[in-house]
Amino acid sequence: MINFLLIHTPLLYFTQSLWRDEAYSILLAQRPISFFFGKLTFEPPLYYILLHVWMKLFGTTEIAARSLSLFAFAAATIVVIVWAEKLFKHHWLSWFLPLTFFANPQLAYYAFEVRTYGWYVFFAILAMYGYLEKKWRLFVAASVLGFYTHAFFVFLPATSLLHYLIIHHRSIGIRRSLIANPMVQSLVAIGLLITPWLLIILRASSKLNSSWYYPVNFNLVQSVLGNMFFGYEGTPGFLWPVTAGVSFILALLFLWALKSREKRSRNLFFFLIVLIPLATVIGVSFVKPIFVNRYLIFVTIAEVFLIAFAIETIKSRTLKRAVGFFIVAMLTSANLWFPQFHKKVDMRRTFAQINTLASEGDVVYAKTPLILFESMYYSKHPNRVFLYNPHESPFPWYVGDALPIHMATTLPSYPARAFLVNEDGSFMVLFQTDVINAYQKSRR
Repeated sequence: MINFLLIHTPLLYFTQSLWRDEAYSILLAQRPISFFFGKLTFEPPLYYILLHVWMKLFGTTEIAARSLSLFAFAAATIVVIVWAEKLFKHHWLSWFLPLTFFANPQLAYYAFEVRTYGWYVFFAILAMYGYLEKKWRLFVAASVLGFYTHAFFVFLPATSLLHYLIIHHRSIGIRRSLIANPMVQSLVAIGLLITPWLLIILRASSKLNSSWYYPVNFNLVQSVLGNMFFGYEGTPGFLWPVTAGVSFILALLFLWALKSREKRSRNLFFFLIVLIPLATVIGVSFVKPIFVNRYLIFVTIAEVFLIAFAIETIKSRTLKRAVGFFIVAMLTSANLWFPQFHKKVDMRRTFAQINTLASEGDVVYAKTPLILFESMYYSKHPNRVFLYNPHESPFPWYVGDALPIHMATTLPSYPARAFLVNEDGSFMVLFQTDVINAYQKSRR
């Protein structure tokens, strides 16, 4: 039973080997806090500060580091529980909304990752709650902290402004002092507080001339709602038609949620949170790719809320329960089936072998930049881990250029050996002999 839970449920994400970005997070967060402000550009520093402090208290193991994200996701779930009780009173939707939030495959995946997204979700929930409940200080604090967690968070207060203008456009006139308007005051405060890091991002924007982002196409457009809901990024490939169908169903539900006149203003906010950031980022991505599912993870949150609001709008009790049961069954099935496709290469096992076989003078060579940070994390001597780069190719900044990278262009001379690690977790033991060295020198 325990093995089943650890392999076929989201608990796999908690216990499996780290992947590249997670290892990078830990290695970076081990640096002094001042290091973050001098080296980071597109990634704001807040998460790394939190992780730095967290690891001082709990250590750098996989579970210890991942617990920080899980803590944030648990806190976000508590906010949703409180908010759902306020929204639905004693209706069964008051537990359905937190349940579907907690069980959403996209949110559950990033709840366990040693990356910024658990806190991104937490601050997004707080910002949404603060705006709709007119708790302006909370809205400002959550928006600013959210931006310093992930730069794409800026879309959330921007979309909130659009919603505010749509709802209050008649009451905001020339005669009314805009200075006294709480939304205007909030946005001015947010703008002033996030500007310093926005300037850092703008100064580094030339880096985007080379990036890893995949181009978008109309296949993504028709599937994006389902992709965002399930956290689907193309693996396995046969699911594209499925997420396209789910996207169509979700679009109908979201439009249905707007049918309620009494709750239309509230529901429109979440509808815009889905529509505007996706339309903007995907639109830009046809020219310059910048779309990544997780960068807009607050869209997934809005989708979860809109599903609950769509069910609330249905008049038939039987149909309400049927739709609710179908959603829960679908999420349960996804969480039992999908984890196998999120399984990472078991670098922990690879380095258990390397660390046993390696002698004092041996080194580890990562064959590509994409396996370097896992090698540094799992090696018992991270200062003896190098990127094997015989052609002296430039290191791709988007893999993680904030950390100093040590490169090697030749193999060590025997008796020293190099454990050359491949991206699939396999490795070879390589070295040069004196005969080979002499031959190479003669060739020069």
